[in-house]
Amino acid sequence: MGATNCPETPRQKMISMMYLVYLALLALNVSAMLLNSFITVSDTMDKSNLAVMGKVEDTYTKFANFATTNPEKAGDHYKKALEVKRLSEELRDYIDSIKYDFIGQLEKVAEYHDTATGEKVKENLLREDGVVDIAKVKGVIGAVGVGFMKQLSADAAAQNHFLGSGEFDPSNEDLRSVQIRKHIEKYKADVRALLSGIEVEFPGLDVEGENFTLNVHGKAQKGAWERHIFESNIPVADVVLLTRLTTDIMNCEFDLANMLYKAVNADDFKFDQVRARVIPKATTVMQGDNYEADIFVAAYDSKADLRVKVNGKEIVGDAADSGSVHWVVGTGGLGAQKYSGEIYVKKESGEVAYPFSGEYFVTMPSAVISLTNMNVIYAGIDNPFSVSVPGVNSKDVFVTASAGTIRPNPDDKSGGSYLINVTKVAPITMTVEANIDGKRKKMGEFKYRCKSIPAPILKFGKNEGNCSMKPEELKAIGGFKVAMKDFEFKIPPLKVTSFSFNMQGSGKSDVQIRNTDRFDPEIRSMLDKARRGQKVYIDDVKVKTPDGRTHTLNATVKML
Repeated sequence: MGATNCPETPRQKMISMMYLVYLALLALNVSAMLLNSFITVSDTMDKSNLAVMGKVEDTYTKFANFATTNPEKAGDHYKKALEVKRLSEELRDYIDSIKYDFIGQLEKVAEYHDTATGEKVKENLLREDGVVDIAKVKGVIGAVGVGFMKQLSADAAAQNHFLGSGEFDPSNEDLRSVQIRKHIEKYKADVRALLSGIEVEFPGLDVEGENFTLNVHGKAQKGAWERHIFESNIPVADVVLLTRLTTDIMNCEFDLANMLYKAVNADDFKFDQVRARVIPKATTVMQGDNYEADIFVAAYDSKADLRVKVNGKEIVGDAADSGSVHWVVGTGGLGAQKYSGEIYVKKESGEVAYPFSGEYFVTMPSAVISLTNMNVIYAGIDNPFSVSVPGVNSKDVFVTASAGTIRPNPDDKSGGSYLINVTKVAPITMTVEANIDGKRKKMGEFKYRCKSIPAPILKFGKNEGNCSMKPEELKAIGGFKVAMKDFEFKIPPLKVTSFSFNMQGSGKSDVQIRNTDRFDPEIRSMLDKARRGQKVYIDDVKVKTPDGRTHTLNATVKML
């Protein structure tokens, strides 16, 4: 039965309206989820582009190194790679400028919360008189991504920005979408002209023709690239598409640079120059020990038959399957010991000698102790310090003290760090020994001063000791803190056992507080009546420090 024959009742109209509202709410929910997805994709692609750029730069670095050592071989290919880099950077910068200008046209002011401090940041005037501050927009995107945008879903604004407000005309070069296509076409034409005779591809940068898929009122059609990319899009989707274009340009650049790099057969440059290498077991050796080093030819066949002379003396050894000769020499004298020699490699043309030289140092047995914080030991607390003996593993180093206790630092997983705790203020002597070749040797003694830890101070919020504050500020803080000033050591929290409180002109006797550093209701009531110029006296603050001493602190706070 038709609706004209059976008009809706008011109740039916209400139900229909509620159903429409329900559908609208569902649409809003999906829209919010979709926007969040676009934001995540955009921010992720920006980070991914940094990684892609790193790969591209690595290729140019390798190419530059090869061109330095092989200028004739790299020749024209390296120049072309640099031109590809220039053309690609120009197109990327242009696409980025279009993206940041688009964002600036939509968002005149950027408001967001700083991820480090949580404070609200407001970038004023991203756009002024229609002109966008590209650098400022770029800075905001770099800091917080596109999530700050308020016009994420203003589809009409996005489409008009790139396609114009009327019927799309692909020949209208005033349209931003057409300008983007023209820049991409020019980039491809310039690269093809540069690499004449070489077949190149540009994945992701196909923009020519009218054969791109369009969705017109739910029906699939064919049309221009500009409509395929920008028609019926929301702004955040266009931002993602522009970022994707930047990615495609970088990937094309990476492929082109690698193609040029491989074209010069870069792999064989590793063997253009053969140089001798010396790898010592240690460059500093204790007197009486041996100096050991491996001498080999870098990037040479591991089956090579090698012959070595050091300081005129031929080294006898089996170099089979190692590509090196193991050299051992005794260490008699102290100080720098220089050496030189030749390593001989057989080639088809005969034996070729490659010279090498170096030096090592012979020292007396020694140890090093460095106090982590300062050159003094404080009584009653853990003092961190580290011990090392050159050339000796930390597991084979032992340290003792004339007083107190020493234990490994639990925060150090690699070894060599310790904590020392002494109970009395008196000079301390530390002794270091090391296990060398199965024997425990004394490496040295070190004497240190011992001092008491300094007295703590009172803090009222950010203020120290005697200070001036507003009554409401002091009341809001609700008490005070006891802290160590300019003291680098980690100590347990300091505990207040008692303090007294009084306020000038209050007419009350001291308020006595125990086992806390907080103000009680009586004190807060007094602060409610405080006037400008009055003074608050916090006296007889008893604080016990880890060394067992009790300190008495006082402070006067003047009301502002």
